[in-house]
Amino acid sequence: MRIIKGVKPSVIPPLVLVLLLVTAGCGEAEDDAAGGGVPSPSAGVALPTPAATAVPSATSSTGPSGGPTGAASAEPDVFPADTDVDSEQESGGPLSVVAVRVARQEGFDRVVFELKGKVAGRPGWRVEYTDDPRQDGSGDPVSVEGAEALSVVITGVGLPFDTGVPETTADPALPAGLGVVQDVQWSSNYEGQYTVFVGTRAKTPFRVFRLSDPARVVLDIRQS
Repeated sequence: MRIIKGVKPSVIPPLVLVLLLVTAGCGEAEDDAAGGGVPSPSAGVALPTPAATAVPSATSSTGPSGGPTGAASAEPDVFPADTDVDSEQESGGPLSVVAVRVARQEGFDRVVFELKGKVAGRPGWRVEYTDDPRQDGSGDPVSVEGAEALSVVITGVGLPFDTGVPETTADPALPAGLGVVQDVQWSSNYEGQYTVFVGTRAKTPFRVFRLSDPARVVLDIRQS
């Protein structure tokens, strides 16, 4: 407590005494702020918690109205594909086509050619749209249902006495609900080439690739 010069403590009015105590307390608070004092958690003062920062999602976007923007709502392609000729060289073998299967997938139809043989090999292929489906060797026309026809030639194949495995020449059963495939017609096994024609409702993009264990050639045809 400060002593006012010339005035005895005992005669200081109560109101003046209160004002002097308040002024002294404010001076101590200002000293803490200037010195960068931080309240200690042990003193019973809660430290401020940093506010959470919202992070925008990389997979969503909203327009002025709160709805999705055109870029976010655009449906992406099922897979990269086109209608050009697709070919790949075979190696090893020879092999026999032992099964042909057809199924509908999300956004595309799939045709799978499974191959086996007594010697390991990697089948090749040549796949392209054709306006004139014909049988190898004889040149006879092949009737294929659908607006378009894909010629699927699997290479690196042999006859059963070469491969040691019986081949299939049966047309596969088509499941209900296919999106683009309308027919699959076996044509021939001629000079190391196993040919099948796939009828489609339109000339849509496709892709071809290999799988192993067992050896397979996979043809995916986009539904649109």
